[in-house]
Amino acid sequence: MPHGFERIVAHPERPAHSGDRIGALPGDTIAARLRLDDWHDVTVRVLHPFTWDAKFRGFRIDELAVTPARPRTLVSGAYSVADAAVLNHDDVRGTLTPFDFPEGERHDGVLYRTVGHSPEPHERYQDAAGWCTAAGRDADGRPVALATALDRSDCVLLDLLADDHGLTVQTRLPWQTFRPAELPATDALPGLLVRHGLGDHEAAEGWLRALLAASIPNRAADMSPPLIADTWGFGTDIDPQRVTAFFDVAADLGVEVVTVDKGWEDHVGDWNAQAGYTGGVAGIAALAHDRGMKLGLWVGAGNAAPDSAVATAHPDWLATWNGRPQIVSHRTHSLCLGHEPARDHVLACLDRLVRDGVDWLLHDFETISRCDADHHTHDPGAGEAAGVSGWYHVLATLRERHPHLLIENCWNGGKPLDLQMIAHHDTTIGDDWCRSEENRLAALGLGTYLPSSWTSKYMGDEPHLPLRAQLAPYLVGGPWILMGDLPGWSAEHRDTIARGVEIYRAWRTAATDARAVPPVLSGPPAGVWGSAAGVTGLAYSPRPDGAQLAAFAVSDVGIGQVVRWHPALDASGSAAVDAWIVRDEWSGAEHRVSAAELAAGIPLDTARADGLALSVRPA
Repeated sequence: MPHGFERIVAHPERPAHSGDRIGALPGDTIAARLRLDDWHDVTVRVLHPFTWDAKFRGFRIDELAVTPARPRTLVSGAYSVADAAVLNHDDVRGTLTPFDFPEGERHDGVLYRTVGHSPEPHERYQDAAGWCTAAGRDADGRPVALATALDRSDCVLLDLLADDHGLTVQTRLPWQTFRPAELPATDALPGLLVRHGLGDHEAAEGWLRALLAASIPNRAADMSPPLIADTWGFGTDIDPQRVTAFFDVAADLGVEVVTVDKGWEDHVGDWNAQAGYTGGVAGIAALAHDRGMKLGLWVGAGNAAPDSAVATAHPDWLATWNGRPQIVSHRTHSLCLGHEPARDHVLACLDRLVRDGVDWLLHDFETISRCDADHHTHDPGAGEAAGVSGWYHVLATLRERHPHLLIENCWNGGKPLDLQMIAHHDTTIGDDWCRSEENRLAALGLGTYLPSSWTSKYMGDEPHLPLRAQLAPYLVGGPWILMGDLPGWSAEHRDTIARGVEIYRAWRTAATDARAVPPVLSGPPAGVWGSAAGVTGLAYSPRPDGAQLAAFAVSDVGIGQVVRWHPALDASGSAAVDAWIVRDEWSGAEHRVSAAELAAGIPLDTARADGLALSVRPA
């Protein structure tokens, strides 16, 4: 395995009884186990994915204690918050509750939780990305660290169980989603990749960054993040005239990919353009290509509207769970991609779209379903695992047939997060709010592990913010995706956006070791990552020569505060640089400072609520 990791998969076992020794419930399948003797004082760092079930803490990292009295279990997969809520509910009550989906006329399908509440830090079960770090001390008091990563997108439970003699780490497949008639071979189970040794959380995060970067497809690893415009600022209220006007403004701004979001299709599941689009999808592609842009297209590839042709003709292809079809995003049903005829239908539809001219595929909604149908081609006790395999078969086949196709993971907020998802995509979304501050925080959470070029940022219109303050987080990393009312922007607004685009392009990079990081600020503390006294920021990690960009938003609270930015001086060779150039990227004004002045910090202009973009480079 690369970068010092090894893949561990035990012979799968199903305990007949629950027990504190293994932390499993009857019917759970234990897939992998690692014992770390003499580890103590352990904490685990958990990255929470974005989900509408816990929309205010997407991509937050929590550090949680692991003790004999407080085991921790990280729940990954597409429905992790809802699943963790069930497990915490059962943990308190001693019950065994099946995983399920909400129902009701007012339910639009973007929420999955049926019982309990979103996990809180004191609870055992935590929704998590498919990777984490743990750190503690060994018997000699030395710092030790562990990095783990999962290589499949199934629902997997990662237990961290401390006792007086060390730490046990194991993965479980819960009985709610995995109860096949026969246990599969070990190579068909989700594998746990681990690396451990001397170090701390920061060291283990570095190990993970190398592993995750190595999992990114070659095309994405070689591509600077593009500038994209997406019609979702209008919601589904789009038509050929609005799309054409949007394309015209996007082309004037130098957009590289223009995406038509939901609303272009006649029915979810059939994937034909509405009748008003001359030439169908091929005609939409020509509109983009004639303006020098690639075409992106939104699809909910794993879904079917109840009145779609596919759902009407093949109701037996729908995923059923607990004996009934699921009601999911926008009140559609899920197609079971673990059922080969449904999988082949989805592949044929997507292949047709690409042949019609789609360059960038944005997939959303629920592509990984849960299914217990006994008439499908999968084991009814392992429908989710079959759905995972079916979906990635579709993506791998598309990639093989169309090597230049770019694929963006949206999945109702960017789930799941694991090595398998990374290996099949060219970017994942950073936040589904389309708001500036939420995107900044998402960039910091994801940037702990992923390159700055691999986390998309959706930007809607936020007229209550000073425009340059809104733009600040979007200048760092990408892809940057404009989701506002582009044709409705004033000339002044467009000019400011255009200047921001110039800054973005000047600094964007395909380097997989470039990250979005919190800038070091001095000033009254604010208690928010990368902030001080009403000033929030986002920065690139320094380039090899020490050059670095940081962007800041000064709020009304920050007006008049004394805040300084302290650029990182730990890049190779930068410590020996005696003089630096500080540049105001918005105005182009530059001035020279000494290394001592740089170390003392660059004062930020807090005279008014505004956005700042500053860079430093060796003189």
